[in-house]
Amino acid sequence: MRHAPAAIRQFLTDQPMSGLTVADFCADHDLKVPTFYSWKRKYRASDEEPLSGFCEITPHQATTDRVLQLPSGLRVELKGLSNSEIADLILEIDRAHA
Repeated sequence: MRHAPAAIRQFLTDQPMSGLTVADFCADHDLKVPTFYSWKRKYRASDEEPLSGFCEITPHQATTDRVLQLPSGLRVELKGLSNSEIADLILEIDRAHA
C-alpha cells in the first residue's frame, strides 16, 4: 500500500509522541519497520533547510615584517603586523607628535 507524503510525515510525527517502539507503532498501523526507517531517512533529510549558497568566511590578514629607517637614523622593526595595523600605528605616532 502506498502512502501520500502527508500521511508519511504524519506517521513520522506520531510515532515518537505515541510512546510506542517503532516496531509496535508499525504493527498498530500495518507498516513494515524497514519501510518506516526508510521514510525516516528520506523525509528527515528533505525537511532540513537547504543551504542558501552562502557561508561565513573569516578573512586571513597576512602579516609582514617591515623595517622603517627614519631620516633621524632611527630604525624601527615591525614584525607580525598586517599592513593596515602598520598604517594605523604610523598614523597614531604622527598624531602624537603633531
